[in-house]
Amino acid sequence: MIKETQLPYCNLTFKESHAILVMHDGSAVTVETAREITKHLEEYYRGRNFIFITHRKFPHDIDLNVYKGRILKNMIGFAIVSDNPEEVKRALQEQPLWNEAFTFFTCLDEAENWARSFFD
Repeated sequence: MIKETQLPYCNLTFKESHAILVMHDGSAVTVETAREITKHLEEYYRGRNFIFITHRKFPHDIDLNVYKGRILKNMIGFAIVSDNPEEVKRALQEQPLWNEAFTFFTCLDEAENWARSFFD
């Protein structure tokens, strides 16, 4: 089962084991947008475990305070996908703020395979 949701600042794709977030070019992940994204994740997964993948195709800002917000207990892993070296640096700042499985990929297929491996 796959569902896609388009918001003014991002696209969200919901799959059985994982969700993929693609922020729009020049948009920002703020505490407010993170709350809205979390609401959509909560409604779709309804307590089922899932992995969250952020596919960083386009430059966008991230307020690191989003990691202090309400994190869903059933979000058991987090992956960042990008081939931009600057995103690796940013991921190193984000990683200490996340307590569950956290990893970085340059290819979306690898991230999706990693996500599915939690449920095999």
